[in-house]
Amino acid sequence: MRDRLFACALLGAMAGGASASPWASEVISFASGATAASGFDNPQTVLGEPTRFTGENVSGGQFAAVVSPFSPPFGNDEIVSIGEGGHLTVRFDSPIRNDPSNPFGVDLIVFANAAFAGGGTVGDPPDMFGVGSAQIEVSRDGVDFFSLGDIDTRLFPTMGYRDGGPFDGVRGQIETDFLTPVDPSLTLNDFAGVSLEQIRELYGASGGGIPVDVAAAMLDEIYFVRLSVADDGDPTTELRVNIDGFAVVPTPGTLGLLGLAAVGMLRRRR
Repeated sequence: MRDRLFACALLGAMAGGASASPWASEVISFASGATAASGFDNPQTVLGEPTRFTGENVSGGQFAAVVSPFSPPFGNDEIVSIGEGGHLTVRFDSPIRNDPSNPFGVDLIVFANAAFAGGGTVGDPPDMFGVGSAQIEVSRDGVDFFSLGDIDTRLFPTMGYRDGGPFDGVRGQIETDFLTPVDPSLTLNDFAGVSLEQIRELYGASGGGIPVDVAAAMLDEIYFVRLSVADDGDPTTELRVNIDGFAVVPTPGTLGLLGLAAVGMLRRRR
């Protein structure tokens, strides 16, 4: 009876863990910094799922469009800007775990608003706008943070749908997967001269985003992520990153292994 109760409790915990949101759930701290884009100062925009369709609330929706590698999210209700000397710290309900069995070893995805310039075909060499970089730090407890270096928003621009054109004013029918990363071994040169359909082939099921491997932090679980932009001391530059959201890459196999363990306990009692 005790094993049966324990197994039921374990299955309940598994169900709760499986239902925990993979998106950032709370803003812990935010400072826009000196060079942040004006008006993009609401950090709550990074909570929840990244943007698939943009601009509904801008100018009466006349510029609304799908989010694609050529059409990034641009509303001040969709992205927040971090300038020099600024930072953003968020918390997750789901733990970010370093797991080499994750797709490409990626544990976290950061979504920004960089995009390829052009009418639906990437230039050769690729030309982009909205690019930037930020230091990324992670923590288990929100007190002790460990640096993972810098992230670069050039790779990989967000793609909300696997069908339709790069600037469609109506939503697509087939959503991409924001929890699956793009192969981080791809470089900017791999996108030179390619079409939207070819980008979809390179992305696979993924919706893009910046892939992050948290192995360097050497933490078993991570619940806090901080992005910051350093002041370079140059008054002629305006360094910034514009962030749309975050996603925890699900660890494969965990639910199945725990389920088998629980079922095994029940069978041993019969």
